[in-house]
Amino acid sequence: MMNKLPTLGFLGCGAITTAMVTGFCERAGNVPYPIVVFDMKAESSQRLQQLFPDRVTAAESLQECVDAADWVIIAVWPQAGKEVVESLRFRPAHKVINVMFDKTVEEIKTWMNCEVDTILHMIPGTFLAFYPGPIVQCPPTPEAAEIFGHIGEIVDVGSRYHAAIFGSITACFAPAFAVMDRLIDWAISKGVPVGASTQYVTRMFAAVCQEACRKDREGVHYMATVSTPGGINMLALELIEKAGGFQAWVDAMGPVLDCTAGDIPKG
Repeated sequence: MMNKLPTLGFLGCGAITTAMVTGFCERAGNVPYPIVVFDMKAESSQRLQQLFPDRVTAAESLQECVDAADWVIIAVWPQAGKEVVESLRFRPAHKVINVMFDKTVEEIKTWMNCEVDTILHMIPGTFLAFYPGPIVQCPPTPEAAEIFGHIGEIVDVGSRYHAAIFGSITACFAPAFAVMDRLIDWAISKGVPVGASTQYVTRMFAAVCQEACRKDREGVHYMATVSTPGGINMLALELIEKAGGFQAWVDAMGPVLDCTAGDIPKG
Protein backbone atom coordinates (compact mmCIF):
# COMPACT_ATOMS: atom_id res chain seq x y z
CA MET A 1 0.00 0.00 0.00
CA MET A 2 2.93 2.34 0.65
CA ASN A 3 3.82 2.13 -3.06
CA LYS A 4 0.26 2.69 -4.28
CA LEU A 5 0.06 5.54 -6.76
CA PRO A 6 -2.40 8.30 -5.88
CA THR A 7 -5.57 8.66 -7.92
CA LEU A 8 -5.99 11.87 -9.92
CA GLY A 9 -9.54 13.20 -10.17
CA PHE A 10 -10.34 15.78 -12.85
CA LEU A 11 -13.45 17.92 -12.48
CA GLY A 12 -14.25 19.09 -16.02
CA CYS A 13 -13.06 17.48 -19.24
CA GLY A 14 -12.26 20.42 -21.48
CA ALA A 15 -9.14 20.95 -23.56
CA ILE A 16 -6.77 21.31 -20.59
CA THR A 17 -7.97 18.16 -18.82
CA THR A 18 -7.91 16.23 -22.08
CA ALA A 19 -4.32 17.34 -22.68
CA MET A 20 -3.14 16.40 -19.17
CA VAL A 21 -4.90 13.03 -19.21
CA THR A 22 -3.48 12.29 -22.66
CA GLY A 23 -0.01 13.24 -21.44
CA PHE A 24 -0.26 10.93 -18.44
CA CYS A 25 -1.64 8.04 -20.48
CA GLU A 26 0.56 8.32 -23.57
CA ARG A 27 3.82 9.78 -22.26
CA ALA A 28 4.01 8.69 -18.61
CA GLY A 29 3.30 4.99 -18.83
CA ASN A 30 6.05 4.23 -16.31
CA VAL A 31 3.92 5.91 -13.61
CA PRO A 32 0.36 4.72 -14.33
CA TYR A 33 -1.56 7.02 -12.01
CA PRO A 34 -5.22 5.95 -11.85
CA ILE A 35 -7.40 8.72 -13.30
CA VAL A 36 -11.05 9.52 -12.64
CA VAL A 37 -12.86 12.19 -14.66
CA PHE A 38 -16.24 13.87 -14.69
CA ASP A 39 -17.83 16.45 -16.93
CA MET A 40 -21.39 17.75 -17.01
CA LYS A 41 -21.37 16.63 -20.64
CA ALA A 42 -21.23 12.88 -20.08
CA GLU A 43 -19.86 12.25 -23.56
CA SER A 44 -16.71 14.24 -22.72
CA SER A 45 -15.71 12.08 -19.75
CA GLN A 46 -16.84 8.89 -21.48
CA ARG A 47 -14.68 9.76 -24.47
CA LEU A 48 -11.57 9.88 -22.27
CA GLN A 49 -12.50 6.54 -20.72
CA GLN A 50 -12.91 5.04 -24.19
CA LEU A 51 -9.56 6.42 -25.32
CA PHE A 52 -7.70 5.10 -22.27
CA PRO A 53 -9.82 2.29 -20.79
CA ASP A 54 -6.94 0.85 -18.77
CA ARG A 55 -6.26 4.11 -16.97
CA VAL A 56 -9.33 6.33 -17.00
CA THR A 57 -12.68 5.88 -15.25
CA ALA A 58 -15.62 8.15 -16.02
CA ALA A 59 -17.42 9.00 -12.76
CA GLU A 60 -21.18 9.36 -12.58
CA SER A 61 -21.06 12.65 -10.68
CA LEU A 62 -18.74 15.36 -9.44
CA GLN A 63 -18.91 13.96 -5.92
CA GLU A 64 -18.11 10.44 -7.09
CA CYS A 65 -15.03 11.81 -8.82
CA VAL A 66 -13.95 13.66 -5.66
CA ASP A 67 -14.58 10.62 -3.46
CA ALA A 68 -12.42 8.41 -5.67
CA ALA A 69 -9.51 10.85 -5.89
CA ASP A 70 -6.49 11.64 -3.75
CA TRP A 71 -5.65 14.68 -5.87
CA VAL A 72 -8.59 16.75 -7.12
CA ILE A 73 -7.92 18.97 -10.15
CA ILE A 74 -10.57 21.67 -10.48
CA ALA A 75 -10.83 22.40 -14.21
CA VAL A 76 -14.43 23.54 -14.54
CA TRP A 77 -15.52 26.78 -16.20
CA PRO A 78 -14.43 29.61 -13.86
CA GLN A 79 -17.98 31.03 -13.92
CA ALA A 80 -19.20 27.78 -12.35
CA GLY A 81 -16.32 27.38 -9.93
CA LYS A 82 -17.97 28.68 -6.77
CA GLU A 83 -21.18 26.70 -7.30
CA VAL A 84 -19.28 23.50 -8.07
CA VAL A 85 -16.87 23.69 -5.13
CA GLU A 86 -19.60 24.62 -2.64
CA SER A 87 -21.63 21.60 -3.76
CA LEU A 88 -18.84 19.14 -2.95
CA ARG A 89 -17.67 17.38 0.22
CA PHE A 90 -13.91 17.26 0.46
CA ARG A 91 -11.83 15.19 2.89
CA PRO A 92 -9.11 16.76 5.05
CA ALA A 93 -6.61 14.42 3.36
CA HIS A 94 -7.45 15.73 -0.12
CA LYS A 95 -4.85 17.54 -2.18
CA VAL A 96 -6.43 20.10 -4.51
CA ILE A 97 -5.13 21.79 -7.65
CA ASN A 98 -6.93 24.77 -9.13
CA VAL A 99 -6.52 25.47 -12.86
CA MET A 100 -9.30 28.08 -13.11
CA PHE A 101 -7.29 31.01 -14.43
CA ASP A 102 -8.94 33.81 -12.43
CA LYS A 103 -9.44 32.11 -9.05
CA THR A 104 -7.09 32.09 -6.06
CA VAL A 105 -6.60 29.28 -3.58
CA GLU A 106 -7.60 31.67 -0.80
CA GLU A 107 -10.92 32.26 -2.54
CA ILE A 108 -11.49 28.57 -3.17
CA LYS A 109 -10.76 27.70 0.47
CA THR A 110 -13.75 29.82 1.53
CA TRP A 111 -16.02 27.67 -0.65
CA MET A 112 -14.85 24.31 0.73
CA ASN A 113 -16.49 22.32 3.50
CA CYS A 114 -13.17 21.63 5.25
CA GLU A 115 -9.52 22.56 5.27
CA VAL A 116 -7.63 20.22 2.94
CA ASP A 117 -4.09 18.91 3.22
CA THR A 118 -2.73 20.76 0.18
CA ILE A 119 -4.09 23.33 -2.26
CA LEU A 120 -2.25 25.12 -5.03
CA HIS A 121 -2.74 26.93 -8.33
CA MET A 122 -1.45 25.45 -11.59
CA ILE A 123 -1.20 26.69 -15.18
CA PRO A 124 -0.93 23.79 -17.65
CA GLY A 125 -1.20 23.98 -21.45
CA THR A 126 -2.82 21.94 -24.19
CA PHE A 127 0.68 21.06 -25.48
CA LEU A 128 0.98 18.63 -22.55
CA ALA A 129 -0.86 16.07 -24.66
CA PHE A 130 2.28 15.59 -26.76
CA TYR A 131 5.11 17.76 -25.37
CA PRO A 132 6.61 18.37 -21.91
CA GLY A 133 6.04 22.13 -21.90
CA PRO A 134 5.98 24.40 -18.85
CA ILE A 135 3.55 23.93 -15.97
CA VAL A 136 3.39 26.82 -13.52
CA GLN A 137 2.63 25.95 -9.91
CA CYS A 138 2.04 28.36 -7.05
CA PRO A 139 3.06 27.96 -4.33
CA PRO A 140 5.93 25.55 -5.03
CA THR A 141 4.69 22.11 -4.01
CA PRO A 142 7.23 19.28 -4.34
CA GLU A 143 4.63 16.51 -4.19
CA ALA A 144 2.65 18.03 -7.06
CA ALA A 145 5.87 18.65 -8.99
CA GLU A 146 6.78 14.97 -8.63
CA ILE A 147 3.48 13.92 -10.21
CA PHE A 148 3.02 16.53 -12.92
CA GLY A 149 6.73 16.65 -13.71
CA HIS A 150 6.15 13.42 -15.61
CA ILE A 151 4.20 15.31 -18.28
CA GLY A 152 5.74 18.80 -18.17
CA GLU A 153 8.51 21.06 -16.88
CA ILE A 154 7.53 22.59 -13.55
CA VAL A 155 7.99 26.35 -13.17
CA ASP A 156 7.71 27.38 -9.52
CA VAL A 157 6.48 30.83 -8.52
CA GLY A 158 5.79 32.01 -5.00
CA SER A 159 3.52 34.90 -5.96
CA ARG A 160 -0.02 34.34 -7.25
CA TYR A 161 0.28 37.66 -9.10
CA HIS A 162 3.36 36.37 -10.92
CA ALA A 163 1.41 33.23 -11.83
CA ALA A 164 -1.30 35.49 -13.26
CA ILE A 165 1.34 37.20 -15.41
CA PHE A 166 2.37 33.82 -16.82
CA GLY A 167 -1.31 33.03 -17.27
CA SER A 168 -1.62 36.20 -19.34
CA ILE A 169 1.21 35.09 -21.60
CA THR A 170 -0.73 31.93 -22.45
CA ALA A 171 -3.10 34.26 -24.32
CA CYS A 172 -0.36 34.43 -26.95
CA PHE A 173 -1.06 30.87 -28.10
CA ALA A 174 -3.65 31.99 -30.65
CA PRO A 175 -1.62 34.99 -31.87
CA ALA A 176 1.41 32.74 -32.35
CA PHE A 177 -0.68 30.36 -34.44
CA ALA A 178 -2.03 33.39 -36.30
CA VAL A 179 1.50 34.47 -37.30
CA MET A 180 2.15 31.01 -38.73
CA ASP A 181 -1.27 30.97 -40.39
CA ARG A 182 -0.62 34.29 -42.15
CA LEU A 183 2.83 33.22 -43.32
CA ILE A 184 1.49 29.93 -44.65
CA ASP A 185 -1.19 31.82 -46.57
CA TRP A 186 1.44 34.22 -47.93
CA ALA A 187 3.63 31.36 -49.17
CA ILE A 188 0.59 29.71 -50.77
CA SER A 189 -0.32 32.99 -52.47
CA LYS A 190 3.14 32.95 -54.06
CA GLY A 191 2.50 29.53 -55.53
CA VAL A 192 4.06 27.22 -52.94
CA PRO A 193 1.98 24.05 -52.42
CA VAL A 194 -0.18 23.99 -49.26
CA GLY A 195 1.53 20.94 -47.75
CA ALA A 196 5.04 22.27 -48.23
CA SER A 197 4.06 25.73 -46.95
CA THR A 198 2.51 24.30 -43.80
CA GLN A 199 5.38 21.90 -43.18
CA TYR A 200 8.09 24.52 -43.59
CA VAL A 201 6.51 27.32 -41.56
CA THR A 202 5.45 25.17 -38.61
CA ARG A 203 8.76 23.28 -38.45
CA MET A 204 10.77 26.48 -38.78
CA PHE A 205 8.99 28.05 -35.80
CA ALA A 206 9.36 24.81 -33.83
CA ALA A 207 13.11 24.82 -34.50
CA VAL A 208 13.45 28.49 -33.54
CA CYS A 209 11.64 27.83 -30.25
CA GLN A 210 13.97 24.92 -29.52
CA GLU A 211 16.93 27.20 -30.18
CA ALA A 212 15.50 29.77 -27.76
CA CYS A 213 15.07 27.09 -25.07
CA ARG A 214 18.83 26.57 -25.15
CA LYS A 215 19.59 30.20 -24.35
CA ASP A 216 19.47 32.42 -21.26
CA ARG A 217 17.85 35.85 -21.11
CA GLU A 218 20.83 37.59 -22.74
CA GLY A 219 20.97 34.98 -25.47
CA VAL A 220 17.30 35.41 -26.37
CA HIS A 221 17.68 39.19 -26.39
CA TYR A 222 20.71 38.93 -28.66
CA MET A 223 18.87 36.70 -31.13
CA ALA A 224 15.88 39.09 -31.12
CA THR A 225 17.83 42.30 -31.67
CA VAL A 226 21.12 41.61 -33.43
CA SER A 227 21.15 40.71 -37.11
CA THR A 228 23.48 41.11 -40.07
CA PRO A 229 23.37 44.74 -41.28
CA GLY A 230 21.57 44.86 -44.61
CA GLY A 231 20.38 41.28 -44.18
CA ILE A 232 16.82 40.04 -44.54
CA ASN A 233 16.35 39.46 -40.78
CA MET A 234 17.32 43.06 -40.07
CA LEU A 235 14.96 44.24 -42.82
CA ALA A 236 12.04 42.27 -41.35
CA LEU A 237 12.86 43.47 -37.81
CA GLU A 238 12.91 47.11 -38.86
CA LEU A 239 9.70 46.91 -40.90
CA ILE A 240 7.72 45.08 -38.18
CA GLU A 241 9.09 47.39 -35.47
CA LYS A 242 8.14 50.45 -37.54
CA ALA A 243 4.60 49.09 -37.94
CA GLY A 244 4.31 48.58 -34.17
CA GLY A 245 4.06 44.84 -34.61
CA PHE A 246 6.15 43.90 -31.58
CA GLN A 247 4.72 46.53 -29.24
CA ALA A 248 1.20 45.37 -30.13
CA TRP A 249 1.92 42.02 -28.45
CA VAL A 250 3.10 43.73 -25.27
CA ASP A 251 0.18 46.18 -25.30
CA ALA A 252 -2.27 43.28 -25.52
CA MET A 253 -0.94 41.88 -22.24
CA GLY A 254 -2.37 44.77 -20.17
CA PRO A 255 -6.08 44.02 -20.77
CA VAL A 256 -5.38 40.29 -20.61
CA LEU A 257 -3.70 40.69 -17.22
CA ASP A 258 -6.77 42.56 -16.01
CA CYS A 259 -8.72 39.36 -16.74
CA THR A 260 -6.25 36.89 -15.29
CA ALA A 261 -5.21 38.88 -12.20
CA GLY A 262 -8.48 40.56 -11.27
CA ASP A 263 -8.17 41.64 -7.63
CA ILE A 264 -5.06 39.56 -6.92
CA PRO A 265 -2.63 41.82 -5.03
CA LYS A 266 0.73 42.52 -6.63
CA GLY A 267 3.80 40.99 -5.09
